Amino acid sequence: MSEHTTLEKKLKTDIHYKNAVRRDLVYSIRQLHDWQEKINQLHNIRKEKKLRKTVERYRGFIEDMRTFLAPLLDELEEDIKKEMSFSEDEIKEFKLEVKEETKLATEARIAFEKARDASEKAEDKKLEAEELVALKEAYSKAWRAFRLEKHKLEEASDELESEQTDREIFKRELKRIHVERHFIKEV
Repeated sequence: MSEHTTLEKKLKTDIHYKNAVRRDLVYSIRQLHDWQEKINQLHNIRKEKKLRKTVERYRGFIEDMRTFLAPLLDELEEDIKKEMSFSEDEIKEFKLEVKEETKLATEARIAFEKARDASEKAEDKKLEAEELVALKEAYSKAWRAFRLEKHKLEEASDELESEQTDREIFKRELKRIHVERHFIKEV
């Protein structure tokens, strides 16, 4: 039930795309190393020459992937940092909302219990029909208010958990971006 902003959805999509490009880069580098090993084992000059040309073309392809991935990492890191600072403010706001909702839910529960007690006492005393109807109506309103506040509290708690989860995901992704930058420089 958690609400994700458009920016959060875009970030998660961008992270997925970046991870796909990185996986392709890693696969390509492994393939290149395998071909280089094969070149060392070949005894046929023609095949070796063909494979060397292929390796050179593939190196160009890998270099293009590296140059494509570097700005993608920069952009993603910048967007995540923007979202994390925004998320931090949102988390503070949600914590305040949760406190407020908890307070309102507690007040609604107390009002509900008072109305219930008054209703039970009224039935014992055999009050007039009009007074009994008024008490039952107050009881019903208090019950609805309690349920509404409880529902709002659950929604606010869920959103707070979602924001904290997103924050952790983005933190890990920032760490991964720094590792990937180092990986790209080493390749």
